[in-house]
Amino acid sequence: MTDDLDWVNTHRRALAADPAEAVSWQRLALEAYRAGKGPQALSLFIRAAWLHGDGAALERQIEGVITPALNQAVVLMQSGRVDEAAALIEPLGEIVAPRDDFAHILGVLRLVQGRDAEAARLHAASRREESGLGVALAGIARHRADYDFIGTVVIPVYRMEDTIERALDSVLAAVRYHRARSGQADAQVHICVVDDASPDDSAARALRWARAHAELSVAIIANNRNRGAGRTRNVGAAAALGRYLWFLDADDHYLEPHLFLTIQALDEAPEIGFVRTGMIFDSIDAEVTPVWRQASENCYPGNLCVRRDCHDRIGGFPEEAPFHPAVADDVAYGRALHRRFDGLKLSEKTVHYTMRPGNALERQRAEMTGGALSTERQRPDNRFVAIELLTQRRLYSLATDAGPRPPPPPVDAAVWLEKGKELIRGQQPEPAIAALVRAAALDPANSTVWFELGLAANRLKRDGLALRAFKAVASLHPDAGGARFNLASLRFEQGAFDPAARTLREALALRPEHGGTLFLLGRTERRRGQAGVARGILDRAVRVEPDRGEIRAELAAVALDLGLDLGRATGAVEHARRALTLAPDLFDGHSALAGALETLGRPDAALGGWERAIRSNPGRAEGFTGRAVNLLTRRYGPPPLPAPRAEAGRRLASTLLGRHGRFGNQLLQYGVLRLYAARHGLTLEVPPWPGRHLYGLDDPLPGPALPRLPEREVEASVMASLGGVGGEVLADRDVTAYFCGDTGFLAPYREAFRGVFTPGPQIRPWADALTTRLRAAGSTVVALHIRRGDFGWGPFWMAPESWYLRWLDAVWPSLDRPALYVATDDPRCLSAFAAYRPLCARDLAEPVPGAEFLTDFHVLCEADLVAVSNSSFSFVATMLNRRARSTVRPDRTRQALVPFAPWSAPVLL
Repeated sequence: MTDDLDWVNTHRRALAADPAEAVSWQRLALEAYRAGKGPQALSLFIRAAWLHGDGAALERQIEGVITPALNQAVVLMQSGRVDEAAALIEPLGEIVAPRDDFAHILGVLRLVQGRDAEAARLHAASRREESGLGVALAGIARHRADYDFIGTVVIPVYRMEDTIERALDSVLAAVRYHRARSGQADAQVHICVVDDASPDDSAARALRWARAHAELSVAIIANNRNRGAGRTRNVGAAAALGRYLWFLDADDHYLEPHLFLTIQALDEAPEIGFVRTGMIFDSIDAEVTPVWRQASENCYPGNLCVRRDCHDRIGGFPEEAPFHPAVADDVAYGRALHRRFDGLKLSEKTVHYTMRPGNALERQRAEMTGGALSTERQRPDNRFVAIELLTQRRLYSLATDAGPRPPPPPVDAAVWLEKGKELIRGQQPEPAIAALVRAAALDPANSTVWFELGLAANRLKRDGLALRAFKAVASLHPDAGGARFNLASLRFEQGAFDPAARTLREALALRPEHGGTLFLLGRTERRRGQAGVARGILDRAVRVEPDRGEIRAELAAVALDLGLDLGRATGAVEHARRALTLAPDLFDGHSALAGALETLGRPDAALGGWERAIRSNPGRAEGFTGRAVNLLTRRYGPPPLPAPRAEAGRRLASTLLGRHGRFGNQLLQYGVLRLYAARHGLTLEVPPWPGRHLYGLDDPLPGPALPRLPEREVEASVMASLGGVGGEVLADRDVTAYFCGDTGFLAPYREAFRGVFTPGPQIRPWADALTTRLRAAGSTVVALHIRRGDFGWGPFWMAPESWYLRWLDAVWPSLDRPALYVATDDPRCLSAFAAYRPLCARDLAEPVPGAEFLTDFHVLCEADLVAVSNSSFSFVATMLNRRARSTVRPDRTRQALVPFAPWSAPVLL
């Protein structure tokens, strides 16, 4: 026993001296395995494999740990002991990415637990297309697509055969706009058309429209006698699906942003009950007086989005006889809604109110534009007196919570809070947010509710809602440094570095020696371009937490930003090595060490650092970029000499290019910013990145630090400018953004964008030879992109090979001498397409060192038919492809590949 302990201590001492000593990691792993410590053994085996690079040995070793655990987990599940099975194999899944049998069994476990999104990801990693798990997930996905609605648009119809289809078309356009702007390609809005015993062809036309648009959910309900607009709207609301209600008259129509803006407003403000927008009053819009505009927009149902429970709690539209037919029921409804709930008014005009003979707009036209009162308002009418009395009765009932239809008692906020937590545990973030929003509306002083809502919204990248929630926590606990730290962390993640720094300093005033706050403030100041300030703060953080590797790594990075003389270089290397001693898998430590060695002129040592950084975190771009530039420089020599830097007032820098996003997204970022710079006469400055070698680009290197803008602000400003909307020019600013939304704003610049990415003189001969060999393979080149590797989480979901096979089966017979090329980072995918005798990168060209991905990318740029993955890599390739006659991409709702237009579609779904 003593000998074994001495042996372990010997290897621990060896690792303290050299954290990259693979043999010692291997020995410690074996010892942990013999001791029955499966998760620890896995972690150590993987760490050793990263260093010695023997993938085959790793496969054998981890199988010996995982297989017995999987067998035991299956037995536990079969006996109904699901939680015990989870406890057994979950720790293994946190260490090694599940695939094949491991992914399948863990996926079954997640399905049983109700964690459907995670089960779907694991099913894709299992590569079992025909399993029962896959069938069950497809059934759940179809059910969710059929019944998971944001809300319902209610359209009452009476004598509207000439306009009903226009109204429905406007809802369809608004749904598509919401999907594109929100990034939720499968967002569903239900439409409920209620025929109020219309004697014309209105209902039949609505039914024909619904059947022609089967991708939407449309219900047609018929009254057997005319009941009036208010009662008819209530019928539609009673049959509604989802959390929100809209009311659209069949002769009016929406503008595209209506659904998106109203959904966004209510999602981000759980304390309000409804939202209204501005309206276009047909041909008299410019003449309507401000008083009439305000009055009309506060009572007309067409510009309203209301929570369903708020509609229910005021009893819907009044149905008493004086309100029928359709007299002032909308006014009474609006007054009740405004009396009972807080609302929000958006200034943007998103609804077109049509004037036609006999309707309210036509009857009141004169007085709405400053003229005389309408005839019906000039003479007294007892019916209007009765309507006012009934409206007052309803308002009194609501004020006293008494009356014939009392609102239902609200569910306790604690119930919704627990429901939200349960849904979060079940990996159902969207329903969880809805539950937590209800809890916050019922108990706005409950900081726990706001905190959970902030976490859930942040997970879904609903930044506005997350920020609002964390602000609420901070305001409820003004003396709590932790609340301010959480708020600052979110602002940091959003790229809002100035407010993050202010909030962190407030947190430090409450907790002056909190290491986490000091570390994040130092990192924030570095992102703001204040490297000197950052160094002082991080030095203080090290004194507080001397054994925290992240702080040491950040100090090393700050030294790089400040420029390396011999003293700073030594300090950077020392900090990075100390960081890796404390945390051997720390990406920032490996990348900082590699950057320091690169700057010191030690490319061989730097290359090893970049490769260790990639192994630590394959999804981070900095290691990818550093390795690529290192190897490209070895192969081709330095890139073109940088052009001179512009004078003040003409500079535009993107110092984070190469750190945020890998190759495909780097091209997108650079291309957009290059177009923006050209439009405004600016000179773009970028750091070393692969584009300099591959496309012969000679932009100036970044000069003196410039103020850095938040990502969202940059993206909105640049997209608006290229879309033709004026605004402040971002001169002398440091900017970054991913630009992964809809590409429509780039369409007018497609040839200029493509012209930027022409292979440079170093790469041109290789690219031409590759194209020649590709064309020799067949008359029609079909290229697929099957992304695996670092995908399978969050928005980066993976489509199964079966979707691509179904598409190939459909198109292949009609093609002239087709040849299939599969671009993939996982060669095991090729076996699924064996019947088509696919080509891959190794069949066509020697890889370009550092840009081994370039063969796949070039083929995707040249193919005649392209099927992409949900990845900016292949999407940007289709943007550059001048010859493709068909481009398709995976669609989760349809469970298939569907056509898309590269210059008018979101980059990521």
